[in-house]
Amino acid sequence: MNEQNGATPYAADGEGEALYANPSALLELSQLNRTNPHAASVMLTLMSIIGGNGAVRTTQAIVAKHCNYTLQQVEKAVAELAEGKWILSVDASPEPGGSLVCTVNSNVARSEKPEELV
Repeated sequence: MNEQNGATPYAADGEGEALYANPSALLELSQLNRTNPHAASVMLTLMSIIGGNGAVRTTQAIVAKHCNYTLQQVEKAVAELAEGKWILSVDASPEPGGSLVCTVNSNVARSEKPEELV
């Protein structure tokens, strides 16, 4: 995996300072961008706020605002990302714009340095 360092406005107490992305997953993400740009944009947003163990805790409203999408577009994109196994353990509030908790598939990206790079 390749390391990308950079602060994010969503990072707290050292979280979000590094992102390790699988190069083949980035290639797949590029392909997803051509076939489903909404899902790709939502995935990049989720990757930008990834925490420990791949956890993402945000709201659907924040993702919608960041991507400039409607809540319905975000909801559909999240469902498609879950179906494609880009994200796992999805818990989305039924309330419009409510909480969104999920785990980014560790084969895609993670905040911890992978063992093969240690």
